[in-house]
Amino acid sequence: MQVQIKEIKPFTVVGVASSHSLLNVKSSADVPAYWNTIAMDYGKHLSRCYDAFTPAIHGEYGLCYDVDEKTGAFMYLLGVAFDDNADDAKIEPDMRKVEIPGGLYAVFTTPKVPSEQYPQSIADTWEQILTQWLPQSQYEYDDLRLDFEAYDERDHAWLHDNMVQMDICVPIRERE
Repeated sequence: MQVQIKEIKPFTVVGVASSHSLLNVKSSADVPAYWNTIAMDYGKHLSRCYDAFTPAIHGEYGLCYDVDEKTGAFMYLLGVAFDDNADDAKIEPDMRKVEIPGGLYAVFTTPKVPSEQYPQSIADTWEQILTQWLPQSQYEYDDLRLDFEAYDERDHAWLHDNMVQMDICVPIRERE
């Protein structure tokens, strides 16, 4: 598990939002655990995003927001960067724009693994972040900002002999 501590500038993500309900979901960390139980056509959704918007930098983002820990309801957004020159009129009814506040983030790169091991690798990395790295670091999770997963060309198995990896971005602040 590789980690970098870095300042990330605020940015906006636009994408297909879907409502889900699953107990014990608190953040994006809990999403890989149920990927195989939801029917989301990731390729179709991302194609729609790229057809409507042309982000300056290629990459996709996954994030949870509006989490209700009591009911287990949350929104999951899969999308692309919404650049300043993008057109709000192109946002379709099932799409949402979500602001990612800037600030200090711990950025973790998952290990390179064969694509069939990818969901488990992401889940394992999240578990290591939350149970090992964060408790032992000088930082704590900043729950006033959103965590997110960032996927770039390293996520394209066909470009890398079926080996994939991505970044998990966790908002942090100095431990008090």
